[in-house]
Parts: sequence; structure tokens; C-alpha cells
Amino acid sequence: MSPAPPLLADAPDARECPQCGQLCRLGPRRPGMVAECPRCAEPLWRMRQFDASFPLACAMAALLFYLFALAAPFLEIEAYGRFAQARLDTGPAQLLAQGWGLVAALVFGVTLLAPAAKLGILLLALGGRHSLPPRLLKAALRWYRPLSPWAMLDVYLLGFLVAYTRLTGMASVHLDTALYALIGCMLATAAADGSLDLEGLWRALDQRDTPPPPGVGDEIIGCEACGLLNHATAEGEQCRRCHAPLRRRKPHSISRAWSLVLAAALLYVPANLYPFMVVTQLARTQSFTIMHGIVELAQAGLWPLALLVFFASITIPLAKLLIMVVILVTTQLRRPTLLPLRARAYRIIDFVGRWSMIDVFMVSILAALLRFGQFANVRADLGASCFAAVVVLTIFAVNAFDPRLMWDALDAAQEPSA
Repeated sequence: MSPAPPLLADAPDARECPQCGQLCRLGPRRPGMVAECPRCAEPLWRMRQFDASFPLACAMAALLFYLFALAAPFLEIEAYGRFAQARLDTGPAQLLAQGWGLVAALVFGVTLLAPAAKLGILLLALGGRHSLPPRLLKAALRWYRPLSPWAMLDVYLLGFLVAYTRLTGMASVHLDTALYALIGCMLATAAADGSLDLEGLWRALDQRDTPPPPGVGDEIIGCEACGLLNHATAEGEQCRRCHAPLRRRKPHSISRAWSLVLAAALLYVPANLYPFMVVTQLARTQSFTIMHGIVELAQAGLWPLALLVFFASITIPLAKLLIMVVILVTTQLRRPTLLPLRARAYRIIDFVGRWSMIDVFMVSILAALLRFGQFANVRADLGASCFAAVVVLTIFAVNAFDPRLMWDALDAAQEPSA
């Protein structure tokens, strides 16, 4: 990778690194290679031999698995002479009936809506690349990357694993066909993601589209949606490729990130102090906090699951808050020190944030199945609502922050010596 001269900003292979703002050129495609930013080593293009047939087949298989998982039962349990069956939408429905509408909407969105929307975009872009209008396909494709982290079927299955260990101690559990369909959907979606050359798909759509006029402005702005560099006269103009609004940096990035971090920090305390769920078994009611549930898993000898829940529910949210505070403070002070370390920490918390949803999924599954009144019953409590808010707010905080602001301090420090 080599830096891109400003005059080449309108070239199809010119890019601005989304992590550090370095202008560079991607170079020719060499399947199996990865084009990285020369400054921060952020992967800009994972080059594959572009062939849409395999990711398209995987996406179609994932859609079939997904539709079957919607229609078939997910789990069945027998307890105290009673029988209960749950589908994927039973958990959100029970959370809504218990009065936790926002938590129900979150679980419904990330387990049903987001995976369906992601598969729909992929099928539309790959299946219609030869027949549908390129502008329509590009408008849809620009949402593929930001939507992908919210499709949490993989995290949901880990939440199911935690719920399953609790259910086996209270009832006879029967795994039903929708569970296997859900696993198939997750694997097929992962295969589609792993084989998809997103930059190659953008270029394939470019070949069918009318070549856009070259930019005439002095402002060089990289598109956050498709990555293309544009010459623009001002922020707010549309990208020449995907027509997304152009922004040199995310607007009000620092203030928005601070607001979200502070809100998440305030909710982190009640999320850990208040009960996460209330379990009734044989007319005996007991409240569980997050830590209480972790201790119970450890006492049952399930140390791997106890450690998994501890890291996902305690360590990761706290680490995200602390790292974001350090990043925001050093960025506002315009400190260029330890930039590679801070950039790496930012990428890590951006990747792991979604895994904190394990406990939220666990309580939704338990609430869906254990509905036997005084015999066996599970209800979400205030801690679950606060914790779900912490997870969402920290994800939003990381997304609101523009990591290029960290590197702007380094550019400013080098200007006097230039």
C-alpha cells in the first residue's frame, strides 16, 4: 500500500483509511492478499477471486434455514407434569408481556429483524447485480456493513447454551428442529461473509453504472459507506459511487461519545446491583443478579460457562467504558502518544461489544419456556433492562467516536516540522 496523491483522489482505487485517515491506493487485485493501511495496518481490502456464486448460494441456504427456524419450534420442556414449547419469537413476546418492552424490542430486532435484513441486502446485491438498477443495489449495499454487527445469531446461540445449563436442572429439555436450523443459518451466513469480496462487489456494480462526473471541489472526503474518495466542495454532498452523504469526520463525535459513555456508566451500577431475573420454583422465589448467576454456574462445576458469562457481562462492558474514557480524554488533549496501542484497543472493543448480549438472550429464553406459575417461572427484572441499555449504549458510543480524530493529533504535531 502506498499513500495516494491528492490529485488521484477521484481514482477508483483511492481510499481513506477509516481508522486513521491516511490516503492510500489499493493497487491491483491479487486474490489471497490483504491490502492494509500503511500507517495503522487496518485491512482495507481482503482480496478474493470475485465469484458471486458461492456467497450467493450460502446466503440462499441461510435464508432457507432462517425461514424454517421461524416456523418450527425451538425448544420443548416438561416439568412437574406440564409441557411448554417456544419459538424464536416467544422470548420477546414474554418480555413484552412482563412489561419490558424495550428489552423485548432489542431481542426481537437483533435475533429476527437484523439477520433478515442482512440476508435480504446480500441476496439483493448478489442476485440482482446483472438485472436490477445499480443505484438501487448500491443504496442497499451501503447498509450491509453497519447492519452486520447487529445480526447476533451467534451470540444468541451462546445465550441459549447458558440457558440450557439452567433448564436441565429444572426440567426435561428437548431440542427441536428450529435450533438446528438456527445453527445452519449462522454457519451459512458466516460462510457468505467469509467468501464475500465486498470491494469486488462494489467494483462489479460500478461497471454496470453510468460513470459519475469527476469531483470538482478542493475537499477530499472518504465515503464512510463504500470507502471511495471524493473531491467535494463541502461536507454533505453525495458520494459519487453510493450517494451517501459525505462527512470529513463524524459530526459531534466527541460530545456524542461522551454522552453515551456517561449514560452507560450510570446504568452499569444498577445493572449489576439490581436483580437480573426472578426465578420461582415450587412456590419458592429467588432473585438473581449477574454475579449471583455466575457464582451459581461455578458452583455447578460449569467453569467455562461461568468464565464466559463473567467476561461477557462484567469484564467487557467495564473495559469498554474505561478504554473509551481514556481514548476520549487523550483525543481531546490531542496527545499523539501510544497511538498504535489506542487504535488497537479501539478495534478490540468495537469487535467484542456485541458479545455482552449473552445474558440478555439467556433470560429471554428462560422467560419463554418457564411459564408454569408457582411450579416454575422466570421473570426478567430491572437489572436486565439496565444491562441491555448498557450494552446498546456502549456499542453506540464506540460507533459514534471517529478514530481518525486520534491520528489528527499526530498530523497536527508533525505539521511544524514539515
